Amino acid sequence: MRHFKHTLVCAITALMVAPLFGQDVVTLSIRDVIERQALLFPADGDTGVLLAHQSGKDAQSWAGFAQRLQDEGYASIALESISTEDVMSGVEHLRQAGKTRIALIGGSIGGGGIQSAVSKGVPSEVVLVVLLGTASGNMAEANSIEKLFVITQNDFFSAQTYSSYDKAADPKDLVVYPGKAHGQEMFDEPYGPQLVDLILRALAN
Repeated sequence: MRHFKHTLVCAITALMVAPLFGQDVVTLSIRDVIERQALLFPADGDTGVLLAHQSGKDAQSWAGFAQRLQDEGYASIALESISTEDVMSGVEHLRQAGKTRIALIGGSIGGGGIQSAVSKGVPSEVVLVVLLGTASGNMAEANSIEKLFVITQNDFFSAQTYSSYDKAADPKDLVVYPGKAHGQEMFDEPYGPQLVDLILRALAN
């Protein structure tokens, strides 16, 4: 009995200190001068996903979605800073990790950083952009990248999203859900699982 209790305590302790979603802290280099941290959720597949959060959130806010990506075999890197340069550095990190297909997913202002990076030119490995209630941007020249815009009917950011969608080159799609949830908040709505499935289908194409 004493041995059983000791084993049980060790097992519980191990669970408490183990990373909840199999995540690692990595360091991104900006112009070989600035170093910023990001969260890497590793997986062995050839597809990597970059995650840029909305205002008021952080890299950890993507953890639940990143775990689902891991379950499907997709690695992801969640940025702490969501500037254009951070997006580009995150993409390069995924490339160096051997990812030959890369998707960029951003919520609100994080989507603005992604669009800015795309407009400046991203590697050919970037094949998909998913924007959730995005800030303004211009992907008029990105005709080799699939683009998915997602918004709710009463999102206070709707004008920016529609403007970005109108400017973006084909191929592109726009999906509108009911309500007023903004950006990543859509994952918490009743249609959240449907949204996740929509993104997974886009990743699988």
